[in-house]
Amino acid sequence: MRNTTARFYNWSLAKATSERAPLWIALLFFLELFLFIPLDAVLMFFCLQNRRNILLYILIGTAASTLSGLCGYLIGYFLWDLLGSFVVPHLISSAFFDKVSLQFHHYEHWAVYFGALLPLPLKALSLGAGVFHLGILPFLSYLFAGRFLRFALVGGAMAIWGEKVKLFVDKHFHRIMVLIGAKLALAFALFWAIAH
Repeated sequence: MRNTTARFYNWSLAKATSERAPLWIALLFFLELFLFIPLDAVLMFFCLQNRRNILLYILIGTAASTLSGLCGYLIGYFLWDLLGSFVVPHLISSAFFDKVSLQFHHYEHWAVYFGALLPLPLKALSLGAGVFHLGILPFLSYLFAGRFLRFALVGGAMAIWGEKVKLFVDKHFHRIMVLIGAKLALAFALFWAIAH
């Protein structure tokens, strides 16, 4: 396990310090819709390696994450009629679906804003906004605003405490990766339990 995390650390370090680091940020943040990627940790790592580009990374990450959210919204909007009859009885319960529907319609775009600001899965947020037909322009605006604030807080923390954080990450990278993996597994299990 330590060899794997060491290889991943070296690979990440090479990408974060390369001239194409902004492209890697864009790609990883866009893939958020399709993969389980801890974006805050990715942004922290890239900002720690090149603090001159923190603002650039924040802006690219926000734009790519918003574009990923738009894809999720469109998938939910256009494919729900085709896939909904499979998803509700097989993957999530009708009661859970009705509860989420009520929350989306009651809070509308504030649900999107706080969902984007908090570490909630973009998949659920964007697909749900599309399924429940929230307005696309307000959806994108609130998603962008929430993501920008979230990533700006992460980037700002790296600008202020970056050196101390970098020493900690370099020393405890293996433990951090184990904790992130455990968090993702727990979040998936919790969502699965709630959905059923």
